[in-house]
Amino acid sequence: MIDLSGFLRTKHWATKVAGIPASRILIFGQSMGTAVSVAMSGQLALRSPSMIFAGIVLVAPFADCAMLVSTYRVAGIIPMLSPLKKFPMLFIYLQRFIRDKWSSKGRIAQYIRANEVNSEKYRLTIVHAQDDYDIPWHHTEVVFWCAVNASIPGGISYEELKEKKLDSGVNLGAAGSVMEWRTDNGVIREEILQTGLHDVVMGYLVVTIAVMRLFEVAGPSFAC
Repeated sequence: MIDLSGFLRTKHWATKVAGIPASRILIFGQSMGTAVSVAMSGQLALRSPSMIFAGIVLVAPFADCAMLVSTYRVAGIIPMLSPLKKFPMLFIYLQRFIRDKWSSKGRIAQYIRANEVNSEKYRLTIVHAQDDYDIPWHHTEVVFWCAVNASIPGGISYEELKEKKLDSGVNLGAAGSVMEWRTDNGVIREEILQTGLHDVVMGYLVVTIAVMRLFEVAGPSFAC
């Protein structure tokens, strides 16, 4: 269980001292920070009363630590543990030494499911660049699928969602692609860019727009 005391103190100051309602506060995470953002949001969505913010923006997230270490390459060239995938038993054994699996894919599903059950309004945007060699963009595909799957009572398979992307997604050519999944309660958005690496993408306009889009929903006064 993650210690939320520091976050809750910040939230108390923002809502009680500064007078900002939770509906006008955005949760933003990039890289390793996405795991913390997802974990906090999931736990707070399960509290009574629940604590739901204006939305969540995740940039270059990873599905979980096991998948991260199996895909990570130093400078995009030197593999860390991926060669061990050829030895499944050894790879599984080494995973036992990871103290917290940081399962963002599981926690984002928990967050979405809680909001759907409680009919809470939520918005999630995930942004990733295809040339990100620190955290491959396929992690976002997994996180997005887990979020969408949790929003449907009967669920949806990974392959079924890929088919729906072909039908409903928007191909932006050199700019990448966008897919939005809407329910009666929320919007789950995936934005895959062709370029942006792991950190350069943070300076891209698409990230700024993702933030502003959620703030505009929170209140018309944010409209630009």
